[in-house]
Amino acid sequence: MNIVRDLYLGWTDINHGQDCPLPVWEPQLCVDQGLRGRLLVQDQVHGCQAEECDHANVFSRFTIRLVCRSCTTVHLIHGEEVAMTTTTTPAYGYGQAARELEGLWLWPGERLAAGRVEAPREYLVTRTPNIPTRAADVAGTISQYPNSQYRKRWQASAISDPTGPYGDDQLRWARRRNELDTVDEAAAWISAQYQPQIVEVAV
Repeated sequence: MNIVRDLYLGWTDINHGQDCPLPVWEPQLCVDQGLRGRLLVQDQVHGCQAEECDHANVFSRFTIRLVCRSCTTVHLIHGEEVAMTTTTTPAYGYGQAARELEGLWLWPGERLAAGRVEAPREYLVTRTPNIPTRAADVAGTISQYPNSQYRKRWQASAISDPTGPYGDDQLRWARRRNELDTVDEAAAWISAQYQPQIVEVAV
């Protein structure tokens, strides 16, 4: 299960060439085996002490190739120990359109169970319709949790503050509200935190 923050923040765009007339990538994946150093497959298996090493003379590796035939740009992305899963945007969250509520845009995270109709368990909240890619783009978060009676409730956080009491190492908040009944109620609370505050002055 992915945290909603990790679905949107920390990703890097893979760019086409300048003024590309038809910016469409042709994605392909190649999985093969590589040899470690000068070892041969039939050579004696090495015996290093690294627990994460399978001590084989060959290892699984992958290359992702992105080719644009229009601007002729090619990106090659290499790595080891490929693991590949297939899902859908409704289940994964990222790739779905944002939901507009209370003048805010709610960007969905993963669903609690793929294939179910239930709402996503988390949202990143922005004040513009642009997809969030940095912590500075995020105006708040909405997340589902069970309360002490195991009833589904929603939690809302707002007002970015690097030293705030709520959040994690990437997104910290000055304000938080628990025990909200719906996503709509959580969005309304976040929206209210960004409204001008009226202060009465006695004269």
